[in-house]
Amino acid sequence: MITVGIYLAAGNSTRMGADKRALSFANTSLGSVALQAALVSSLSTVFLIVPPTDSLDWVAPPLLRHEKIMIIRCPSATQSFSLRCGVREAIRHQSDAAVILLADQPFVRKETINKLIACFAQTRTDYVAFANNNRPFPPILFSAAVFPSLLNIQGDEGARQLIRQKHWNGTLLHVDDNRLFFDIDTPEEYKQALKYWEKGGIG
Repeated sequence: MITVGIYLAAGNSTRMGADKRALSFANTSLGSVALQAALVSSLSTVFLIVPPTDSLDWVAPPLLRHEKIMIIRCPSATQSFSLRCGVREAIRHQSDAAVILLADQPFVRKETINKLIACFAQTRTDYVAFANNNRPFPPILFSAAVFPSLLNIQGDEGARQLIRQKHWNGTLLHVDDNRLFFDIDTPEEYKQALKYWEKGGIG
């Protein structure tokens, strides 16, 4: 089974006021934390989706040399366009499934990703995700069966909204610590995430 990762890192960080991917976090950059987890997970390939002129200086150098990574330069920074760039690569690589990952979710672990993959291998449902109040949140695994629908996402509409609109057969998993869903968009959220990490992150 071929399961790839689509690592969305093409945003503008407008609410942060600076490139949040380059912020210091866990002895590396914020954008490198979940990327490293993805690269050491069971994913076959990780497509790093970035803007056309991205210098990639925010990425920890060893990660850029990793055998699993593929840099995909996407013409638009909108989430839907970036997602479509990744899905097209997943189709081109004849993937059975793809895990959508966000560059601003530093509490995602390799075990998180591997659990999604293992669950999909057993259930083969349209998607697998961890749930917060019975709602799916990234990272989300999507079966190749729904790739065509993901290619139709427009504007800033995310895949979660598409899940709510479609009558897909999905699997929701329980998580013990909701900090898994913590994403960082503002300076205040960055400070909060640093406090979480100093306390040992999540279990």
